[in-house]
Amino acid sequence: MDTQDILKQYISQTLLNGRMQVEADDDLLGEEIIDSMGVMQLVAFVEDKFSCDVPQSDITITHFRTIKAIDTYLAKRSL
Repeated sequence: MDTQDILKQYISQTLLNGRMQVEADDDLLGEEIIDSMGVMQLVAFVEDKFSCDVPQSDITITHFRTIKAIDTYLAKRSL
């Protein structure tokens, strides 16, 4: 399972309680799929699952708007 699939599964199953499936390009914040509390839960999941520290300054719309954006952010962090 790749990073995007892991994120899709977590968001759909945990944050949305299975109410809907999300896609890599869905605007998680603009379409109000998740709220600010969901973002914080997502950041905690990302830190735990991918063993990385996400500084407060990196918790931005640019990095967490879509699953693709999160995947790109994580790829850059691992360089």
